[in-house]
Amino acid sequence: MKLLARLIILAAISILCACDKFHVSDNGELDGFWQLTSVDTLANGRSADMKEKKIFWAVQTDLLEMRDLTGKHINILFRFDRGPSTLTLSDPVANDRIIYDSLVTNPATLQPYGLSHLNETLQVLHLSSSNMTLQSEQLRMFFRKY
Repeated sequence: MKLLARLIILAAISILCACDKFHVSDNGELDGFWQLTSVDTLANGRSADMKEKKIFWAVQTDLLEMRDLTGKHINILFRFDRGPSTLTLSDPVANDRIIYDSLVTNPATLQPYGLSHLNETLQVLHLSSSNMTLQSEQLRMFFRKY
């Protein structure tokens, strides 16, 4: 009976390891659901409270989805690469479940999410299990994790 149980466990492990869709994320604290809580404009030092805007970033594996829970702006999907102190976003796609998904070609589409370029590298100033601070060329963005 113990031999049969061991064989079943070994078979299950082999199947999971052989499956090319089985991928474990190695993003550490970055994975999760983040709310944009405030933004500092670097040029003038002004801050804006963003909690009521309901902008969220969802991070899993190698995808980052930017969501506007008010529905005013279309959701955007990005591929991303994470360096030791950087987060590089690329290949933005408008995530429109009603019509269809399409590549984002106008950088202005990304402005509600704190971005100004279609491919952007952000500095990771702080990252913990509950808070994150990112900085672009123009903005410093503060997030809290849910």
